[in-house]
Amino acid sequence: MKLIQMGLVGIYVWLLDISYVYFISPEYAYMGYIYRQHPSAVMIVISMFLIILPAIFIKKDLDKPSELVFWILYFIVYIPVVWVPNYLFTLQPDFIYTNVLLCFCLLIIGNVNRLPTMKITPANVNIGLLKIVFVVTLFIFFLYIFKISGGFSLKPPIDSEDIYDKRLSFRTKLTPAAGYIIQWLAKVCNPFIVTIGLCKKKYVYVFIGLALQYLLYTANGLKSTLLSTFLLIVVFIAFQNKGRNFAVYFCLSLCSLLGISIFLDFILDQTYLSNLFARRMIITPGLLTTYYIDFFSTHPKALLSYSIFEKFIDPVYDRSPPYIIGTEYFGRPEMAANANMFADAFANFGYLGFLIYTGILAAVLWLYDSLTQNEKWQGVGIILFVVPAWCLADTALTTTFVTGGMVFTFIIMYLLLGSDSQKGDNR
Repeated sequence: MKLIQMGLVGIYVWLLDISYVYFISPEYAYMGYIYRQHPSAVMIVISMFLIILPAIFIKKDLDKPSELVFWILYFIVYIPVVWVPNYLFTLQPDFIYTNVLLCFCLLIIGNVNRLPTMKITPANVNIGLLKIVFVVTLFIFFLYIFKISGGFSLKPPIDSEDIYDKRLSFRTKLTPAAGYIIQWLAKVCNPFIVTIGLCKKKYVYVFIGLALQYLLYTANGLKSTLLSTFLLIVVFIAFQNKGRNFAVYFCLSLCSLLGISIFLDFILDQTYLSNLFARRMIITPGLLTTYYIDFFSTHPKALLSYSIFEKFIDPVYDRSPPYIIGTEYFGRPEMAANANMFADAFANFGYLGFLIYTGILAAVLWLYDSLTQNEKWQGVGIILFVVPAWCLADTALTTTFVTGGMVFTFIIMYLLLGSDSQKGDNR
């Protein structure tokens, strides 16, 4: 099965190559998706060696959330980060060093599952009260977003111009509270409804959760609102059979998605599906990480002076790293080019940041692994963590904790365990 897995990884890289060279770069070169050269044989060999290496040492089955985070970061961050620079630059020692260190960090994350879990005894919680609190909170949050946005629409923004107009319109109306609430709805509340529906086979809940995500998308125009939920469903499908051979099924699902997108885009003479799945979901993290490393290798590190350390350190820049990259590489000062936890780590602390952020994430994953050992809620705990894991591939680690909903995912799992304690069913 390992050989099959390695073969699927090779097909995955090949499909990404086709998507980038023939669909994405010709259409979006003006946005930074440049194709300067085809990788040389040496670059291909080095890149494929580094791509395959982590998968060899991590088991293909999925038993704990930390393993899920490894595979999502592996396919959606690590592989694009290793492969995409081949289109932009000639072989450079800096990028090889970056990829080797990133491989080491990924192996640390992939081996968190080997740590003995901590026994957690939650407080007793009334499940009926939990349901009431959740529904009331959901209603109040949606009512507030409805008021701020001026209402939802059944017609989604489709083309790029409509999407960016919708985002800009929503951003001008946004209050600080609304900014947090819409993220919590999209990354915690609605995915929780979908997760419960999938794991407990209550498919009405799945429909409700997806419908609520769709309404949010019509309000904010953020594709990640839909893509993160789509990824959650893909992970659930790959997780069938209690997580056996998860890595194989997950890679097969991604390959199928890319292959179908390429086929339909070719037949219909379009780039819509490749743009939606290959570019937005997979290639963008690799491209942006390349630009982050290229810029902050020759400029001062940000040192989180725009964020949690702003009261202790004078600002290094007048903007946060995403806006710096948006200005320098895309020529759009209003663009927040959010990348992933590793790009943000480098922007703030250089290569040392890779190790610091990896250590913090490993500790967090160990704690969450400990929270999800209850047999009844283990599947829910794994699937519910898909969106926070996606956030790690799409934004900074510090942002993921609160804005990305990771803290609330912890709270939900703790309360679910507490509801079992009340019944004496905590195993």
